[in-house]
Amino acid sequence: MKYTKKLKGVLACFLFAICAITIMSCGKKDSTQKDSSSETSENKKLVTVGYVQSGTGSAWSLANVESIQQNCTEENGINLIYECADDSFDKQLSIVNSFIEQKVDLISFTPIVSDGWEDTLKKAKEAGIPVIIMDRMVETSDDTLFNCWIGSNFLLEGYKAADWLIEYMKSLNLKKDQFNVALFLGVVGSSAEVGRTQGVEEMLNTAGNFKFVYKDTGNFNRDGGIENMKKILKKKLDIDILIAENDDMALGAIQVMEENGIKPGKDIVIVSFDGIHDAFQAMVDGKINCVMECNPLTGKLLASAVQTVMNGDPISKKNYVLEEIFPADTAADYIDNRKY
Repeated sequence: MKYTKKLKGVLACFLFAICAITIMSCGKKDSTQKDSSSETSENKKLVTVGYVQSGTGSAWSLANVESIQQNCTEENGINLIYECADDSFDKQLSIVNSFIEQKVDLISFTPIVSDGWEDTLKKAKEAGIPVIIMDRMVETSDDTLFNCWIGSNFLLEGYKAADWLIEYMKSLNLKKDQFNVALFLGVVGSSAEVGRTQGVEEMLNTAGNFKFVYKDTGNFNRDGGIENMKKILKKKLDIDILIAENDDMALGAIQVMEENGIKPGKDIVIVSFDGIHDAFQAMVDGKINCVMECNPLTGKLLASAVQTVMNGDPISKKNYVLEEIFPADTAADYIDNRKY
């Protein structure tokens, strides 16, 4: 701008314009602050997640539920609606359908069995509700009906447990051509039962010197282990090895063994799955020979997956938790750090 002799007059006009702009700017700043505040409030809107657990009849399930409740919190942007199906598939199906009717933002569940979910998952998809499956997998002809799955590689668990058992029995240098095996199954049809059973059977059948002389479900609970062990004794079956597809069934069987003068871990080699604290104590006490871990602490993974899915970001279809195998001679080193 080129100044003239009328500088004073122009300067006065300029100062007036600056004042006007400043006043207008102040007004706009207030408006912007309100918009920003409103946007922050909108960003803090909680994601309502309906989650239904299969049941809480085992220490593993209780630890799993606790992990989910500790991580799916308002602090992490989640309003969790928790329900338990009490090991009833019909009840679980009804709860998931009620979540759809409630129009929750996202549904998650640990299926009791793998089959029978197709129609319900279609309803959820039609309603625009994302689904995250936990622990056990579902069987469906359309894998777009759920967003992702979080859990264990049950087949690999079976392979690893059987592989350890084969090598352990070799190390004992027993003068036997064949080892008789009792297998306590989990809930028949659940992906945990299917995977572990397949892995164990494939490995032991290939080894050639293992024979399954007893096989029945114990439904993943201690009472099931007690009942099965009583049946074995009643039938007077001579077993060298017990493989229990979860720790609670193994602990139930141990109770019956001790009541009948049998030394668990010595007279009968015991391998179990899950890795709960009581099983580690049983290993320390020499009553269980090996535990294949199945990690229930999946709450953090679920909370993270909820935010990823709701943000529309890509996520892997299968998300495996980290797991280890623990022979009895390592149990004392880890027992104090077990969180379940």
